[in-house]
Amino acid sequence: MRTLKLTPVLNAIFLTLIVSACSSSGRLKEDISGKYASTGENEYDYFKDTMEVKSTDEGKFDIQVIATWSAAKRDDPERPNKNKKAGLWNNYGADEIEVATLQASDTTLRITEPMTGKVRIFKVDTDKKTITQISADGTRHVYTKITH
Repeated sequence: MRTLKLTPVLNAIFLTLIVSACSSSGRLKEDISGKYASTGENEYDYFKDTMEVKSTDEGKFDIQVIATWSAAKRDDPERPNKNKKAGLWNNYGADEIEVATLQASDTTLRITEPMTGKVRIFKVDTDKKTITQISADGTRHVYTKITH
């Protein structure tokens, strides 16, 4: 008789946990989705990139770098790319849309390369509103969310 009285209580607790888990997952998708900007430089160039992250109906995310800008630090007419004149910004265009899977345990977006099986990892920090792309060589590229 005592177990019968506990069953409704356990069902209520279980239902509450399910509802809160689903709503926090939806909130996480909203927090991650949006446009992100990044700036950087190397020995020769300055960079400005914009990335867009969209939630899909299948529970995954579409990631696309929608603008890749760079400008030379010094004039160099011999350079093999567009960056020959200092201060002149060149747009290299958008990348293809890639599909990422959210790993909620460590808040990362992961893109698996179909041919090689290599995984590219994007660390998401919803508090700082950043996405950090970690390259295979260990370099980090930090994108900050653009708020309107």
